Amino acid sequence: MPTTHDVITDVLKREGDQETHDPLDSGGRTKYGISEAANPEAWADGQVSEAEAREIYERKYVVGPGFSTIPDPFLRAQLIDFGVNSGPMIAIMKLQEIVGADVDGVLGPQTLGLLKTIHMETVTESLVKSRVKMICRIVTKNPSQLRFLSGWINRALEFL
Repeated sequence: MPTTHDVITDVLKREGDQETHDPLDSGGRTKYGISEAANPEAWADGQVSEAEAREIYERKYVVGPGFSTIPDPFLRAQLIDFGVNSGPMIAIMKLQEIVGADVDGVLGPQTLGLLKTIHMETVTESLVKSRVKMICRIVTKNPSQLRFLSGWINRALEFL
């Protein structure tokens, strides 16, 4: 079973350790998936260390959204990765749609309670499908993002 440390290690591998500055990425400079636009404090000294990236992932994408409360380690890993890629609120809202909870983007008792009533494999597969459909809508709406399509879809499919 993957620990939070393992999940963050996997996210770091997917994001890469090379600094990038893609003009089509509104985040600006990025390293380990930590963008300058969203995390200016991490970039204050001009670079991001792996330790800083791990701390940001733990705070913003595990503890902050409540993904640490998801009892199934594989669903937890998928939600963390989805949150990193699309924002924790989006990941939670997609989960809420799947379990039939009120869609408010907050991982609370209703969502966690309903999650217990559905087979985890069904939830995991449904979340992958929802993520892939969302990615396709993003690219359809903004064709400049087509260059990221294959990578985003492959990333989502890793959780099947």
